[in-house]
Amino acid sequence: MSVRRVGRLLALGVLLLLALSACGGGGERALPGAWVDIAVMPDGGAQVDLRAAGRLRSDAEVRDLAGAVAREVFPGATGVRVRTVTSRGYPFARADVTGAYRPGRTVPLELDTARAWRRLAARGFDEGGVRLWLPSVPATVRPRPPGGTSDVPEWTVGRGRPAPVVRVVMRPRPALWFGAAALLVLVVAGVVVSAAARRWYVAVSAAAVAIVCAVVTVSAAAGRQGDNLGVAGVLGGRALAVAAGAPLAGLPLGLVAVVLFVRALRRLLDDPAAAGSPYAARRPGRGGARTPGR
Repeated sequence: MSVRRVGRLLALGVLLLLALSACGGGGERALPGAWVDIAVMPDGGAQVDLRAAGRLRSDAEVRDLAGAVAREVFPGATGVRVRTVTSRGYPFARADVTGAYRPGRTVPLELDTARAWRRLAARGFDEGGVRLWLPSVPATVRPRPPGGTSDVPEWTVGRGRPAPVVRVVMRPRPALWFGAAALLVLVVAGVVVSAAARRWYVAVSAAAVAIVCAVVTVSAAAGRQGDNLGVAGVLGGRALAVAAGAPLAGLPLGLVAVVLFVRALRRLLDDPAAAGSPYAARRPGRGGARTPGR
């Protein structure tokens, strides 16, 4: 199999994985009543989605109610901007909250959804629920949903179940991002050394190091470690977006390392002498003599 063909197969595999992740694995389930989805963002902001269009007459009413719910959940926010979003054919209101919390090494949050739910109940919503998304940082959530083991806590409200007052403590660890960045440096170094090496064993070793580091980068979810920088207040804005996405470069570079690894092995198998092997051309000469190099 040629190196070019290997590269095409790897590229096809990456495109297939991206397509599968975009499909998401199924449509959204139909949920009764009103659902409040709270997403705490790593830059100090938040998003509050309100899916409650069934009992309201217009998108404007949904937006107004979503803005009121967001202000109840984040009373200290510096700004709330509401818009209508359509996901898989289903419209809902999204409130973008700025200044939802102050970044730091320890970030406590109290999300009082009871006040928000009183507003929803006044508009005729007597059941539904609350879901919470947090940045990818070490955190504790109290109370946990009964019997809940999901990474996305979900509380059902109504029928005797009160809206929760959720207490969150986030403890970001910026060192996790720096570890992911160090792995990326090793991947880059391995690719460069492997591409420039004249001896097959140097090329193979450097490519192998790059491949291992790329695999560790992907398995450790390095692309999400940038959240630690944002929640801790180390970076924000565009700088945070660039830093969060930088470790993701380890995946395509790892594929390049695979191609270099295969190329180095092919050089050895096709022509050990041309590959720069110090053990090249060990063939018996006339009278049983060995050629130089032994």
